[in-house]
Amino acid sequence: MYWKSADFIMEQDPDLAIIPVGSIEQHGPHLPVMTDWAIGTEVGKRIQALTGGFLLPALPISTCREQMGKKGSVWMEPPTFYQMMTDIIMSLKTQGFRKIMIIQAHGGIFVMTPIVRDLNAKFNPDLMVFNFDLMTVGPVCYREGILEDDQEIHAGESESSQMLVIAPESVDMDKAVDFVPDTPRSYLSYGSILRFCPDGVWGRASLGTAEKGEQVLERAARLGVVEMNKAFEFMENKGKLNYSNF
Repeated sequence: MYWKSADFIMEQDPDLAIIPVGSIEQHGPHLPVMTDWAIGTEVGKRIQALTGGFLLPALPISTCREQMGKKGSVWMEPPTFYQMMTDIIMSLKTQGFRKIMIIQAHGGIFVMTPIVRDLNAKFNPDLMVFNFDLMTVGPVCYREGILEDDQEIHAGESESSQMLVIAPESVDMDKAVDFVPDTPRSYLSYGSILRFCPDGVWGRASLGTAEKGEQVLERAARLGVVEMNKAFEFMENKGKLNYSNF
């Protein structure tokens, strides 16, 4: 909805604002560094169409130190990101938006949880903030038979498939790599992904297809709306607990 006038937004008067958050970072030899930003943008547009919420442009830069080692990955420090997100959300609250949906299109924003928790703890029920982490979509699509690989962390089947829908001209599937390290995801706190995945791919990128990508994007949008509504319903109905609304 950022392509509409302020008068149009005033007339529609939505109480939901949608903030996609991506990252500019390496995505292996076959995907562009804009991948997370592009996916966040597309899922945001689809959720806006389902909800009528006020969609902000996807934020392109967040925290991605786990991608250090190749040029083209750009990050900010977690305290900076924390303050930026808080400022954006509080500006929306001032304007009368009561519901905020964050679409987290980059799995490495580990500071997102305290941002969401702190805002809800301070401002429920006048402000309700929900974070939809797109990392949760892959396992659902795997269980439903949309995806074949259940090991993807980065630049694998799911992301490759989605980019074949969103920006196929930016994808070179001839360079797609399949690689799953014998390392838990938690080790990204000890070293960059390139320590474990030399090509920067954690998953089976060669399985990606545009047909799968369209199904994943559609499933992500609908799942996001369902999970958002559940969270908002809980926050609206939980009532006061002694002195606390949280």
